[in-house]
Amino acid sequence: MIGRSELPARFTEWNERWGAPFGYLGNRDFREGREPAGSLRLAESDPASPEVGPFGFQSNSSTRIYEYPWAFFTAELEPGMRTLDIGGGLSGFQFVLAQQGCAVTNVDPTARTDYNTWSAPGFVALNPERHALLNRIFGTDVRLVAERIQDAGLEPGSFDRVFCLSVLEHVEPDEAVQMLASAADLLRPGGRAVLTVDLFLDLRPFGVLTRNKWGINLDVGALVEGSTLTLTYGDRRELLGMREFDVDRVVRLLPELLISAAYPVLTQTLVLERSSPL
Repeated sequence: MIGRSELPARFTEWNERWGAPFGYLGNRDFREGREPAGSLRLAESDPASPEVGPFGFQSNSSTRIYEYPWAFFTAELEPGMRTLDIGGGLSGFQFVLAQQGCAVTNVDPTARTDYNTWSAPGFVALNPERHALLNRIFGTDVRLVAERIQDAGLEPGSFDRVFCLSVLEHVEPDEAVQMLASAADLLRPGGRAVLTVDLFLDLRPFGVLTRNKWGINLDVGALVEGSTLTLTYGDRRELLGMREFDVDRVVRLLPELLISAAYPVLTQTLVLERSSPL
């Protein structure tokens, strides 16, 4: 389904506890109508400040106010679970998972100096040194693998949960297919892939463009249908590319949907599961 603007109470409580999605100081800026850059500035000068928190090190879309708690609760995590965060960057989500007792691996090629990434206001680049610093600050042991998930060399069937939050729309469709195939291979039987995919309102089928500076409107239907995983959560009427997708319905629902404060984008949410052997 697409994220709603009215958050469940437990989502709001989770965001307050962890300072998601802008860090504690950044959240305060956002609530007061200011650009939520306070934590980013503080993170650069005093990363251990309690006003920063795990989410104060990466610039985020305001749609993450829904995405992060949705992903956390939908995953139904248990201590000791092995979790994979694809494209985790410097997001606080990986450190929260670790503090909740999960063994966490972040696979992100942007940690390499030879990997091309975009730049944006407040953008702080991922690198192994900065990631190691955050592990020390938060008392965690998140493993960073500076490769594409297709090239990461991880053990097949070794993860209970795979997260890929607002990443796939930034790559070409063929690469998205490869990434999901790799995620499927890495999941244990019964494991879940928890995904969010941006849905841009300035791109087709809502607008006239096919691409913007952030990426594309990915055909989620084709992605899912072409995978070996089973859709267990997600409203097909709200997942682009599904036969049931209803653009007119989505437009009618816009007053209820969470639209980013900085860019016209929605969040599609879905969970895919690897079948257990009979």
